[in-house]
Amino acid sequence: MSRYETDEEQVAALKSWWKKNGTQLLSGILVIVLAWTGWTYWSNAKLAESMNASAVFEVMQSKQQQGALGDVLRDGLKLMEEQPSSPYSSGVALMIAKHYFEEGNMDKAVENYNWVVENAPGQAIQFIAQLRLVELFIQKKEFAAAQTTLSTVATDSLSPAEKGNYDFQAAELALAEGEIEQAKTALQKVLDNNDAPQGLHNLARLKLDDLAG
Repeated sequence: MSRYETDEEQVAALKSWWKKNGTQLLSGILVIVLAWTGWTYWSNAKLAESMNASAVFEVMQSKQQQGALGDVLRDGLKLMEEQPSSPYSSGVALMIAKHYFEEGNMDKAVENYNWVVENAPGQAIQFIAQLRLVELFIQKKEFAAAQTTLSTVATDSLSPAEKGNYDFQAAELALAEGEIEQAKTALQKVLDNNDAPQGLHNLARLKLDDLAG
């Protein structure tokens, strides 16, 4: 088997990893953020409201894992309406956006990601929504909207790991627009970032090798 065919298989595997990483990133960061912001929310909000928000979020997480999120969309939308400042509402909105994205309803996905950007109680959750919007706009070939969304990210406040994801998404946008040198620069930033996920390193390296060839 040629090296090219091997690399193609690796790229396919890593793209699959990247898609999975999106869900893991959502779950992982959300858990961390909820640990920090959830306590404040519970302290400042009515106990009953806090418990309800947490319960709705947990049910929706379970339903998402079962592939049955549609069964509880109404409960999630109600929580978003009644408690927009709750971190749980932002988590629910991200799940709903992903649900619509996978169904191919891009307008509804954009609507829910934008809701998170506008209402998230912390930058970490907001950042997830911003990257998802960029990815979605790239798929829709709405490059101006993707660039505008990317430019709204407060990069100075990102953690090193988040910066790796930001640079990789910037590279994806540059490639989609045919800006090869910009893409190379962004991919190199991913490789130089020791805190970026290893899978992201590998995918960035393969993409750079492909561009060099």
